[in-house]
Amino acid sequence: MISHRDRVMTALEHKKTDRVPLDLGGTQTSILVEPYNALKKSLGINTHTHISNILLGLAEIDEQILNRFDIDFRHVLPKQSNDFKFELNQDDSFFDEFGTLWKRPSGGYYYDMVDFPLKSCSLEDLSKFKWPNPLDNGRIRGVREELEKLSNETDFAIEAGLVGLWESSWFLVGLEQWLVSLSDNPDFVETLLDQTLLFLKQLHGNYLDIAGQYLDLVTLWDDYGTQSASLISPIMWRRLVKPRLAELISLIRSKTDAYIGIHSCGSIQALLDDLTEIGIQVINPVQVSAKNMNPNELKKRYGSRLTFWGGIDSHFLLPNGSPQEVKKAVINTINTMSVDGGYILSAVHNIQPGVPPENIISMYDTALTFSE
Repeated sequence: MISHRDRVMTALEHKKTDRVPLDLGGTQTSILVEPYNALKKSLGINTHTHISNILLGLAEIDEQILNRFDIDFRHVLPKQSNDFKFELNQDDSFFDEFGTLWKRPSGGYYYDMVDFPLKSCSLEDLSKFKWPNPLDNGRIRGVREELEKLSNETDFAIEAGLVGLWESSWFLVGLEQWLVSLSDNPDFVETLLDQTLLFLKQLHGNYLDIAGQYLDLVTLWDDYGTQSASLISPIMWRRLVKPRLAELISLIRSKTDAYIGIHSCGSIQALLDDLTEIGIQVINPVQVSAKNMNPNELKKRYGSRLTFWGGIDSHFLLPNGSPQEVKKAVINTINTMSVDGGYILSAVHNIQPGVPPENIISMYDTALTFSE
């Protein structure tokens, strides 16, 4: 029997394996509490549900579920710093360690950013901004022990998700102000990107000094896409983001032999050649409902250079399709994307409320039993 890790590594090496690797967990291929509880009930699993990520409303996935679907990955993330104390306000809002205010709307499942410490887009305010300590020991508390246990006692592939450059910058400003500033306030934008890069190099370097030797995949979260195009023009992205992202990827590569991926929702086909050029090897979540993200075209054009991770539509198929339609889509996707390896199956981003458990079961059980 091939091990879970060997299955994943074989796929990442663009070689055919016994079945497509499967993922469920982390922060971009996980499941929210409501559909998770429905899934447990459907499977007859009666355990208490813990929250793994309050910001995104994600459930901590029980090993019974992971084993039921023979999930090949386990995810180990950096921890919170000792300096940061999470405090939820009475109006269901909180400040993160950077000073950005997040609030959950009434009836909502996760939190939105509503106020920003650098919304003025002022160089003066940026010069006074107090960055959190990237080297705080709390961020790596228990990480080595957790990774050693997974490495020594299990055969799972291990992934770590890390915050990215583009998102970490605009999270301090607000997206609307940030996009306007790309043209109207370029000095501020470049200065903030430079300072964010310096912070992330220290933050991720510190984590990878502990974790790097154990990891099989490192993913940067850095959404560039909308449903129809990139948020930023490819020309501007190449000038502002690409060289700095390349520097961050170079730092990561110096700390680990793991494959390096990027998580970006939306239509990012226009950036894929550039991303491969600077060292990106894996793309998640492959939002197939977005423009120019057709699996056949992506595999044909980039299949020898990129591993695609995700690809099962969560926009229309999983919430609205029948289990039989999900089964058909999974088979079609595997037939297309896993030719000569280079594919890891999961939903496109975290499974949302409204997705029936029957469709989740159909997705994973089809992948488990299907052979090319």
